[in-house]
Amino acid sequence: MHNDVLSIDDLQSIAKKVLSYGKSEWAEVELTSGHYGNLRYAANTVTTSGAHVNTNVGITSVNGKRAGSVTTNDLSEDGLRRAVKRAEEIATLAPENGELMPPLPPGQSYVRSAAYDQASTDRDYAANERARIAQLAIKEANLRQLQAAGFIESSTQHRCYRNSKGLAVGDEHTRSIYSTTMRALDGMSSGWSKAASHSIAQLDPQTVVRRAAEKCVAWNSPRVMDPGTYKTILEPSAVADMMQQLQDSLDAREAEEGRSPFSRPNGTTAIGEQLFSEKIHLYSDPNHPLVPAGVYEGGGQPLIATDWIKDGKLSTLRRSRFWAQKSGKPAVAGASNLVLDGGGQLPEDFLYNVKEGLLITSFWYIRDLDNQTMLKTGLTRDGLFWVEDGKIQSGVVNFRWNESPITLLKNVIDFSRPVITAPRDGWDGEPMLMPMLYVSGFNYSSQSDAI
Repeated sequence: MHNDVLSIDDLQSIAKKVLSYGKSEWAEVELTSGHYGNLRYAANTVTTSGAHVNTNVGITSVNGKRAGSVTTNDLSEDGLRRAVKRAEEIATLAPENGELMPPLPPGQSYVRSAAYDQASTDRDYAANERARIAQLAIKEANLRQLQAAGFIESSTQHRCYRNSKGLAVGDEHTRSIYSTTMRALDGMSSGWSKAASHSIAQLDPQTVVRRAAEKCVAWNSPRVMDPGTYKTILEPSAVADMMQQLQDSLDAREAEEGRSPFSRPNGTTAIGEQLFSEKIHLYSDPNHPLVPAGVYEGGGQPLIATDWIKDGKLSTLRRSRFWAQKSGKPAVAGASNLVLDGGGQLPEDFLYNVKEGLLITSFWYIRDLDNQTMLKTGLTRDGLFWVEDGKIQSGVVNFRWNESPITLLKNVIDFSRPVITAPRDGWDGEPMLMPMLYVSGFNYSSQSDAI
């Protein structure tokens, strides 16, 4: 292990060294060096705080259609040589992989990204910010006679990719994530909120804490409602969860092989079809000013701005290099961030325009029910509310729900301005910009005892 974050130049020097040790037909090296700090609090007191630095070297050696991979954080010359030798040994034992693609050549074009916030890399500053955020939450909880629990994480990461054919690319980013739960002392009411940004200074913890506390207080003595289909308002984090579920299915191979909701007869797909509300524009852009993200994916493949849904029509499906070669169509890289366009009002102002509906704070434990329709099931958690004439009228006992992201986007009535957010149930490492959604129907299948 190395005790400091290595620069991209240092990582590239290690990559060159690693490739010089190899004897295989070709090889590739992926390196990540980062600092990761966190603080956790519960029951109105800080419980754990820690930080670590690590540098990983991933080596893949290839002969023909056989590949062997090894990961190590031993950066000594002997450690790197042993890792290369082991990767080459594994390659001799591995079965042939008919889908293994040759390395990308040099000359690839990469966009620039502003995902690196210099201030957030100051470890003392970041540690003080984590402590300050926890103090804010604990103070608010004590004032309101609630119990607070939360987690603050901040990271700095440098990474690079290099292959033996001459392609080299580097990238760097910072990321901070904060989530908190406020719960009544008797445990019978709870509220939750979350924020994420490439800049720790932009987390706005005061707003996160206040919203979680207000939801906890408002959910006290929730009313029971029958399962059924109701107009629904989804907060941005809940929308982020559903959009990640949709994102996972945007794959050309699955669609053309008949394994996807976007499959059509004879190997065709739904690209160009009006599947969603014409209001919907879902896209990714590594260079987005509010949610900047990584500029390449596995194998050094460049990431570019891509429309996935435009004017409610399915625009694009990602297509791996192997599937592109087999199908005779261009390869389409995936996404390192996700943006859903919206309206002009902030979520808190947008809610005033809602005539009636159930307000979902967050989702929990989302699972697949039917891949052909993208039907999902999950739970509402930590604050479900009945809204009438733009105001929260009461808390509502939680539900299990069964719904498809496709149907969700088809039923959109209106939306707020998109804001930086992160999913609760999904992967919060992906920068996301999502609006609050108001939909004409959302299916609640049964009541849930969850708080």
